Amino acid sequence: MKQEISHRDFQADQAGGRYNSISPHRNSMKDFAPAKRILALLLVISMSFYLLGCSTGKEDESEQQTKVNGQSFTEFIDELWRDNITSDTLSLHYSLAHPENYNITQDKITLGTYSQAEVTDSIKENTACIEQLSAYNYSALSPDDQLVYDCTMAALKLNNKISEFAYYAEPLGPVTGLQAQLPILLAEYHFYDREDIDNYIALLKSLPDYFTDIADYEREKSAAGLFMLDTTADEIISQCQTFIKQPEENLLIGYFNSVIAEFDGLTTDEITIYEEQNRETVLNYVIPAYELLIQTLTELKGSAVNTKGLGGLPDGPEYFEALAQYETGSSKTIKQMKKRLTSAVKTALINMSAAQLANPDLYDEYSSLKFPTSDPTEGLELLKEAIKQDFPALADVDYSVKYVHKSLQGYLSPAMYLVPPFDDRTNNNIYINQNPAYPMDDIFTTLAHEGYPGHLYQNVYYLDTSPNPIRHLLRTGGYTEGWGTYAELYSYQLAGLSDELAAFCQNNQITILSLYGLTEIGVHSEGWDEKAAINFWQDYGIDKDTAVEIYDDIVAEPGAYLPYCIGYLEFADLRDKAKSALGESFSYKDFHTFLLDIGPAPFDIIEKYMDARLEKGML
Repeated sequence: MKQEISHRDFQADQAGGRYNSISPHRNSMKDFAPAKRILALLLVISMSFYLLGCSTGKEDESEQQTKVNGQSFTEFIDELWRDNITSDTLSLHYSLAHPENYNITQDKITLGTYSQAEVTDSIKENTACIEQLSAYNYSALSPDDQLVYDCTMAALKLNNKISEFAYYAEPLGPVTGLQAQLPILLAEYHFYDREDIDNYIALLKSLPDYFTDIADYEREKSAAGLFMLDTTADEIISQCQTFIKQPEENLLIGYFNSVIAEFDGLTTDEITIYEEQNRETVLNYVIPAYELLIQTLTELKGSAVNTKGLGGLPDGPEYFEALAQYETGSSKTIKQMKKRLTSAVKTALINMSAAQLANPDLYDEYSSLKFPTSDPTEGLELLKEAIKQDFPALADVDYSVKYVHKSLQGYLSPAMYLVPPFDDRTNNNIYINQNPAYPMDDIFTTLAHEGYPGHLYQNVYYLDTSPNPIRHLLRTGGYTEGWGTYAELYSYQLAGLSDELAAFCQNNQITILSLYGLTEIGVHSEGWDEKAAINFWQDYGIDKDTAVEIYDDIVAEPGAYLPYCIGYLEFADLRDKAKSALGESFSYKDFHTFLLDIGPAPFDIIEKYMDARLEKGML
């Protein structure tokens, strides 16, 4: 039998789908995605973009010499950004606080559309974009524009690759599904002016139409033999039932009332009118929309043809490889990912065994370790100060620590970060889930993942570099979650632990992450059934019931875990490569600055730019 991993960390992580997601499109303990990734999900209408910024539209002489179809490179990228940022109201709102400052308007209040037809259209549009992008003279572009070119081209190709698999995408999921994410996104819809209040209520009224699209899509999946397992459907149904169980106490009513009461410029009568409008909209539009979803899933239960993960479907393994590359930003094949994860487990377990042989008391120290604080705000402030030695400086940032509504505690992650709009870096929110299953004693490393030096720090730092707008629209789950995980593991060094205890904790977490990743590959690429997953985890000392829970989670949400483990390992490999090249001149602060400056991107692109700098003996 292989060495057992720590039950303490495993249980805490698995209970919340720690490395699943609740934001953008997968991942737990992570940021919420700007709505484009949530509402378009894997349908990638045009391109599955994030948002950030606004280009100047000003051409230099070289761009005037390289126009394609009458457009300079800057004009082409700017148009692409604007087309995608205005695709739906929630995406636009979470992307820009003040779109009017960018001459952006949206005539129709909508959550968008969701259908397989959109995928077909997106492939055509992406192909046209690839052709025009390829026609630009790469060498004539500025270094910044070359990076934009690289990232945009990679996104277009990945989106087309994943879109080829009709009906394999799944918009619903116990943790990452849009039905799970929408409540928080709607509750956090910020009212910058009075028009936003009116738009918000109109947006709620569009929910039945959007969920009707989802229901139709699920019926089409069922007809194609690709509907979800009953266990997954039951979990989503239960989740929806919990959300609407007490309509008059729905979180979208309570949150709205608390926010509207503080809105400047409204009279008492106007506040009362808005409260009633919102209440009626929640009761007559939001609740029925979730009831429609419950009814549809109940109707389709039992229609699943495949009883395993994607590995049990005809094109499942091929789709999963495309999905894995899309989610992780890694160009590795599944075979290469498996090899890297296997190596990570082996190395981490060897390191843990060696450490325990050198210090027989180490495991006892680990079992009883205490972090500096269990208070979220205090923990964030401690981390903000502790990272100054190894991470570049960041101007002061306003943030709020909030708590997940009781109706969402049962299925949301232990914590999450909401990405602020491009033009409002001060609007940072970290949510803490007070579900008893998530002990606050261990919140310190979670805060590192969500706050400093994790998502909050990384996102605001990147905003401060004034990147091209399209860069923040491109899907970068591997960079985002890989960085969050890197930050989380780094925090053990910032927690006042001995070096050997911190390293032991890091290796244990690397083992857990990698085992999740290997299980995901086994289920979705190699066709593992429940028994195979149980056998795999029992080799590491995990009991049958827990292994079954892991298996069910992984079957329900393909691609949820790899952004964390592969993303982290890609960063670790980049670090080791830089260390080897620079020797004693290697600096963690320089390495972190390079990664943060280049920003979210596929790892091949990051490595290309790092290699160019290493050839000059620098980062």
